[in-house]
Amino acid sequence: RRRITVWNEARNQENPQNIKFISTLIKQANKIDLAFPELFTLTGVHKKAEEWMDRASIAVRTTISFEELESLVSVGESLPLNVSDVLEKLQNRLKQAQEWIMRLEEIVPKSEDHLMWLRRFRNALEDGEK
Repeated sequence: RRRITVWNEARNQENPQNIKFISTLIKQANKIDLAFPELFTLTGVHKKAEEWMDRASIAVRTTISFEELESLVSVGESLPLNVSDVLEKLQNRLKQAQEWIMRLEEIVPKSEDHLMWLRRFRNALEDGEK
């Protein structure tokens, strides 16, 4: 119980523990076979982190929406655990997406009819292929 309390008090420090450490604490606490508030907190944090890790690991390997990428990064940054190995990959992907959107916004004229602009863009691409 003391180890969980120490973790809970220190979880927002600069060097948060990883999911494996939290899993170990939960296993040790379950061996005692007693319920106490700190264990419920720890279990909740662990469950949220595991769910995030599952989704984030899939997101790193597949195509996801920009909104979901933003959400995953936001949640990952707020977790009181060290998930930097996956979070950094998502942050890099988000940065690339944001840069691409910024470049696109510089190219696409805001005052013109977007449909007309897309037709001209498609024609230019087709002319480039010839």
